[in-house]
Amino acid sequence: MASVIRAFKDESGKTLSEFSEELEISRSTLQEYLSGHGNPNLSTLEHLAKKLGTDVTFLITGSFHDSQFRVLLKLMDILHLLSGLSPCRWKKFAELMLELISLWEEGEKDA
Repeated sequence: MASVIRAFKDESGKTLSEFSEELEISRSTLQEYLSGHGNPNLSTLEHLAKKLGTDVTFLITGSFHDSQFRVLLKLMDILHLLSGLSPCRWKKFAELMLELISLWEEGEKDA
């Protein structure tokens, strides 16, 4: 679990204090989890998984479910294709992705 939480923390670029606030746990508890010494109960694991946007199984084991693994492989295929784009096409792709994200966020506000 420590390596999974550490990966999420590193990806966020947040300090230990900022990340503990985001997870709604104390800084010392987060330190325990990161060092591998914490022993969270099931409700805490569920809370952490929800805050991290993942599921409890992945949080505990770092392993993907079959369906998650298939999605990851698709994403890797897409990244491979994108790596071959010219700078001009890469810029256009980035613009379209930003527009898609904007539309998605608007849809969530409407819901």
